[in-house]
Amino acid sequence: MKVRPLIFALLCLATGHIGAQEPYQMKGNDSKIEADFLFSYYQQDGDHAAVTGGIGTEQLHDIAGLLVVNIPIDTFHALNISLGVDQYSSASTDRIDNHMSSASSGDMRTYANALFTRKNLSKGETYGIGLGFSTEFDYTSFSTRLSYTKEWNEGNSEISLSGQAFLDRWDLIYPIELRNQVSLPTANRQSFNAQAVYSQVLSQRLQLALSGELIYMRGLLSTPFHRVYFQEGAGLDIERLPDHRLKIPLAIRLNYFPFDGLIVRSYYRYYRDDFGITAHTAEIELPVKLGPVFTVYPFYRYHTQTAADYFAPYGEHTSAETFYTSDYDLSALQSHKFGLGLKYAPPYGLARAKVAKGNKL
Repeated sequence: MKVRPLIFALLCLATGHIGAQEPYQMKGNDSKIEADFLFSYYQQDGDHAAVTGGIGTEQLHDIAGLLVVNIPIDTFHALNISLGVDQYSSASTDRIDNHMSSASSGDMRTYANALFTRKNLSKGETYGIGLGFSTEFDYTSFSTRLSYTKEWNEGNSEISLSGQAFLDRWDLIYPIELRNQVSLPTANRQSFNAQAVYSQVLSQRLQLALSGELIYMRGLLSTPFHRVYFQEGAGLDIERLPDHRLKIPLAIRLNYFPFDGLIVRSYYRYYRDDFGITAHTAEIELPVKLGPVFTVYPFYRYHTQTAADYFAPYGEHTSAETFYTSDYDLSALQSHKFGLGLKYAPPYGLARAKVAKGNKL
């Protein structure tokens, strides 16, 4: 007869203990400045250069460096700055002038982005606003970005919304034999992106992310120095494409941790646009920790797509068509990419710095 009051008392104590627990609150910014430097080298070859109408060398060498610095201003505010440089040489763009001396054969792309974020720790929300700039030999681009992130379920669930706008201006460089003969209606291009990402921790070893994106482009969507050759020696023209394009990519990412030291990262992406392209991409990466600082990651990527409505190979377009391109990026294709990466990441980085509390660096 005394058991029931005892059980009731224990339940009351347990309920009181649960009620006294503090509600979950997202973490504030760390006090340390973090700087990451990334370097890459890329080389390619091929024989479908769009500059020469879908034939000719596509040889390219690219050396890229990127510096990303995250500066916590205080617990709630942070500034992320990225600065990048790409130095490249391209045999295909040498052929804009039909000889190996065009300015674009070796050029540099520089870009910078800044993102300011503010956290509301009690609500689990992060707001962001950003600006960007990029320039190359034949174009200049400005961009702006807004973002919102909400986390809940003790940080195991998260949704992120973002929107970007790009304002680009081309320097209209035509193939040498067509200069003073062809023209394009505008040198401007605008792009507007909206993206939503939902992330969920399903278990201690399984994480899921779903994403959807809507991209609308208008203005100059063709490349002024891409040539198109018509059937039966009927001459040539520059590439011409519609002045608007809608892209819809949908993706799923799944990360699995079978045991300590190994991660299985898998990714699938479906893509469709109103140029007539439908694409599927699948990728798997297997990072393996070799110690506290080294990680090796073999990877494989498969991509397949249908051709754009406006694509045809060299010499297969007719001059009666309104839009045409021989750029093999818009052709039907299948590609396999595999390789091996090595990551070196000391636990405390190569240098350390702290930010004082308050609003001062």
